[in-house]
Amino acid sequence: MKRLSKINNLTGVLIVAGLAIASCAKISAPVGGPKDTAPPVIVESVPENGSKLFSANSFTVTFDEYVTLDKITEKFMVSPPLKTKPEILLKGKSLIVKWDEKLADSTTYTFYFQDAIRDNNEGNIFNNYSYFFSTGNIIDSLSLTGNVFNADNLESSQDVLVVMYSNLSDTAPAKVIPSYIAKPDFSGGFTLNNVKPGDYRLYVLNDLNGNKLYDGGDEKFAFYDTVINITSDKFYGVKLDSVQREIKSESSERDAAAALKNNIKPEIFTFGKFKMFLFGEEKKLQYLTSSERSSAGSLMFTLALPADTSRFDFSLLGAPDSSWFMEQNNSGDTFRIWITDPEVYRTEILKALIKYPYTDSTKTLVYKSDTATVRFRTVASSPRGGREKKQALKLEKNLKSDIKPGTGIWFKGATPLNNPDTSKMIFIQEIDTISTRIKPVFERDGKDSRKVFLKTPLVKGATYSLVCKKAAFTDIYGLESDSTGNKFRIAGEDEYGEIIAALSGYNGRVIVQLLDDKETVLSQKVITAPGKVDFKLLEKGKYRLRAIYDLDNNGKFTTGDFYKKRQPEPVSYYYEVQDVKVNWVHELDDWNLGKKNEKSLGLRSKPESKTNSR
Repeated sequence: MKRLSKINNLTGVLIVAGLAIASCAKISAPVGGPKDTAPPVIVESVPENGSKLFSANSFTVTFDEYVTLDKITEKFMVSPPLKTKPEILLKGKSLIVKWDEKLADSTTYTFYFQDAIRDNNEGNIFNNYSYFFSTGNIIDSLSLTGNVFNADNLESSQDVLVVMYSNLSDTAPAKVIPSYIAKPDFSGGFTLNNVKPGDYRLYVLNDLNGNKLYDGGDEKFAFYDTVINITSDKFYGVKLDSVQREIKSESSERDAAAALKNNIKPEIFTFGKFKMFLFGEEKKLQYLTSSERSSAGSLMFTLALPADTSRFDFSLLGAPDSSWFMEQNNSGDTFRIWITDPEVYRTEILKALIKYPYTDSTKTLVYKSDTATVRFRTVASSPRGGREKKQALKLEKNLKSDIKPGTGIWFKGATPLNNPDTSKMIFIQEIDTISTRIKPVFERDGKDSRKVFLKTPLVKGATYSLVCKKAAFTDIYGLESDSTGNKFRIAGEDEYGEIIAALSGYNGRVIVQLLDDKETVLSQKVITAPGKVDFKLLEKGKYRLRAIYDLDNNGKFTTGDFYKKRQPEPVSYYYEVQDVKVNWVHELDDWNLGKKNEKSLGLRSKPESKTNSR
């Protein structure tokens, strides 16, 4: 009992001391606590969301906290579209949308906000909000889902408009405001909600001028081949924000969920019912796109479409034809004029007469004449520079320590080169410690006067030293190169990797492209499938393979044409990236091209390709 009494006395003392300290302590707000991650909550909508017989010209949505609008002009849309965009404003905790336009009778309108609404403090997103009503006594409730992909690389596209028309005319996309409109999410997936039963045509466009019409030219486009009949007894997909997807297996469902959780753009997972492939039409109108004088001795003219030299005519007013020469690029749409007469290129303002093919207002190709005035300050900038100290001739070259067998070694100047002076060069070949001086032989590029190729036969495994003394290279304006030394070796084939792919599941011509990790085309081969294609002498690194179904047998990717009812040629990717190693052959025996427009997400477990040492 004595011990218990002591404990009670001690407890009492501690309580009294604690109360005394608390009475003297400064009172302050609690520090820390969990971060607010909850999105805003709607308290009230006036009129109520989903109203029928709607006759107002505005609606108000009130939240439980203050909100902000992020990029509302880009993200907000009305379907069917209104001719004038409604006014959107914030007042207190309320969002108010107003319009002056008369609404159509018996029509369901949907106002899409996407992820523009966010709370004012933490920026928590109120995602995929839409407000809808009907001017009649029925709310249209059908929906259509799909995905938008770029036709040439199957990457998802989101900066576009998905439009659907009840007007089935081929001219409707260019002349009539659509019946329904939507914008894809980050994955390229879209949903057209509150759709009325009926027949429709479906399109996608990147609306460059904001008129919601297809204007051709630089605007990309996609179209579904057939009329879509939307009825209440057919299923046309679910809303993408419900996270329900068109998935074919449990493994792919897990992969899709992982992709969405980590904000990875899905590639192979096509969630919607309708797949739309966005393309840019081939240019059809010929015109002069640019003219410039980039240096004292260089003029350049570019056309929208290729033209041969017999169709592009050039002359300098007041100067003889011997004072210049013209070159055309490989694609045939750019013409560069090099001025060789010092008196001409030192002239600050030049006038040129050009004649070129041109598409007139009747879309007839005619021959047009123009006078082009070009200016360049030449006192200090001409190739021979007035009193300015003469600059050294700068050269580009593709020399590096190890040269791939069969690589053409070249040197290129910013201006046309004279024939190299090989008397000012020392070229040494070393094989098995035996050094031999050999003669450097050069050959000019047939189309580019700025470029020359080293044509001396080179031996695999040999090491070379090329010393170029001062003025070994000169240009037509008298600039001279500085002295340089280059040491390189011709590598052997066993220092590179190889990819061999067996194509199956398709009969016909395909263009197989070898891509780097940024999808730049490194090489391509045209073969008839089924068959094998190989890419040799590959440096260590990661590669992808893409197949273009060459339906028109022209050896290149053919884009779509809406008015000719031609879809872009399909493409497909091999499902995994190849990590190429030195002296290894990657044999891909399972590339089935039976399904077109396929591109792997890269998350699935698939059989590895066979890799064999040489």
